[in-house]
Amino acid sequence: MILAILAASLLGLTELPPQKAEPGRCRIFLWTRTEQPLRLAMIDETSKTMRMRKGKQMFDIAEYAPGQYGGHGYTVLVNLDFADNNAIQNGQIIRSGSMRLEQQGGETMSLPVGGMRACS
Repeated sequence: MILAILAASLLGLTELPPQKAEPGRCRIFLWTRTEQPLRLAMIDETSKTMRMRKGKQMFDIAEYAPGQYGGHGYTVLVNLDFADNNAIQNGQIIRSGSMRLEQQGGETMSLPVGGMRACS
């Protein structure tokens, strides 16, 4: 957990607060695969954006290719594998995933991530 928080803080990112569901949208919630997960991002599949947080400011970055997002000085590559079972209603659990974050002119890090897709 400490390494995940330290790694994210090196890039200026902070934990994303819980996000409210919006009717008719599917969202993917990503957190670190650690003993105490850290919520890093939320992907809105409808608007094709990824939400993250730097300090107390939340921001959205646009998807420019499948699984690739960029903006606000960050480039993010996400690779997710969803479970095929019906463990949750109107959603899927991420079986395995990785997130590569790059800050323009700065650091790059890769983290294993978990999470879920939820549709309302």
